[in-house]
Amino acid sequence: MFQWIDSRTTERLLEDIRRANAGEFEMKDIANAPLLDRYRAVLGHAYALKGIVTGHPRLQDGKEIITSQLFYLDPDRGIARTMNNWYRLSNRDQGRGN
Repeated sequence: MFQWIDSRTTERLLEDIRRANAGEFEMKDIANAPLLDRYRAVLGHAYALKGIVTGHPRLQDGKEIITSQLFYLDPDRGIARTMNNWYRLSNRDQGRGN
């Protein structure tokens, strides 16, 4: 669901995207980020990712989740930035619509 974000979260999000676009981002920066397997983009009130999560600080491993709003996606590098987190991406869902 679409959610308004506060200025601190927005600044952190924009700085992360700026660094990724400028080539200042390294995979070691998100080595402990949750891993999203069998992921795919979904559209509700905003774009998000759906997949099986591992290593999330608040969610059980193996749980299918829908992330917060998606702001940055680079499947070639296997990374995504949502409103709240970086995600490492594993296998893309090859089901219908992908």
